[in-house]
Amino acid sequence: MKQYIFGLNPVKPNKRIFKFLESTQKELKSFFGVTIENPFVFFIESRRDMDRIIGRKTKQWESGWAENNSIFILNPKIYTKESSHKDIEHFWQVLKHEYCHLYFTKITGGSLPKWLNEGLACYMADQVKKVPTKKKLLKVFDYYSKSDSRIYSIGYSWTKLLIDRFGKRKLLKLIKSVDCDTSERKFAKKFYQVYGFNYSKKDFDKVFDDYK
Repeated sequence: MKQYIFGLNPVKPNKRIFKFLESTQKELKSFFGVTIENPFVFFIESRRDMDRIIGRKTKQWESGWAENNSIFILNPKIYTKESSHKDIEHFWQVLKHEYCHLYFTKITGGSLPKWLNEGLACYMADQVKKVPTKKKLLKVFDYYSKSDSRIYSIGYSWTKLLIDRFGKRKLLKLIKSVDCDTSERKFAKKFYQVYGFNYSKKDFDKVFDDYK
């Protein structure tokens, strides 16, 4: 696979990362049914560098992001030191998580709805999250265009539920019906067209109870 790994300064190609990206690409291509260009990967060498690049003080749990067909992630050599994640396996999960975001952006042209974007990335990266209480899960409607640390467990839980109960095909149909100009109101209409129930607390409450 033609791929170059970059840090803030170019670093030598890493065969293990090549192989990981190659296998991840095959899996994501199969899941989404689309092809994207091989991403560039940039290693961030410290928390301070991450803060400088993003332009704000980042949280210790933040360790990577994706944009412009590139993945930015803390260097695996300092990953557990510069983040709150003490298992290096998390580095590989985040790398896959961010790669998934690039596919989502390729299809939708954006990142909305954020709960689905983050939920699917967690699902594909095997970042299993503890299912929150139903009260917290029904806050999913707060996360169409905003995000915080709670979006991951909420988004993951609903994404997994939709796939487990209704299948991958319907979820992809929903994602492919969305573009960067889709408002939450329009998304709700598209959601109903795909799933046959409303994008509402009342209907999600019932679906969650039935799923259990």
